[in-house]
Amino acid sequence: MESQINNHQRTKLVRFSLFLFQLLVTTMITFLIASALHTQSVLAGLISVGAEIPLSVRIKTVFVDFVGLLPTYGVIVLVGMLIAMSVAVLIANTLLVKPLQNTINEPQKSQIWLYALAGAVAMFTILAAMHPILDVSIIAGARGLSGLLTQSIAGAIGGAVFGLIRSRTKTRKQS
Repeated sequence: MESQINNHQRTKLVRFSLFLFQLLVTTMITFLIASALHTQSVLAGLISVGAEIPLSVRIKTVFVDFVGLLPTYGVIVLVGMLIAMSVAVLIANTLLVKPLQNTINEPQKSQIWLYALAGAVAMFTILAAMHPILDVSIIAGARGLSGLLTQSIAGAIGGAVFGLIRSRTKTRKQS
């Protein structure tokens, strides 16, 4: 009996550790894409008013922004993805798995779309919520509809990666 409890606790710990790993990978991918898109949006705005920015400066600026935005925007993205992916996992486990149990790969494919949507909604919500709270958009590359959409696309890509990692993990467990 005691070994069953220990095995159950170990299984829960392994699942939680896997979730944290998936979340960190998702957050880093989302943040890297969102940060690069932000940087390029700001630089494009400067170029549109006549500034000359060589390619080497554009590339260096991307890396400087990664480092500069990580402690703030990176943490905000992590919190947003934690909430979004947790909710998406609950939805996937309760609503999507049961109707599709008879098929082998369909649950994973439908869940990838769910996680991508959750990532996009998380990024959109983060940025939409920041403006009324701070009375300014701290991510200049997210000002305007196109900026908001590109940041949401970064979230969708991160969410899809979360779904892919999750489906690969489940596939390995089943084999």
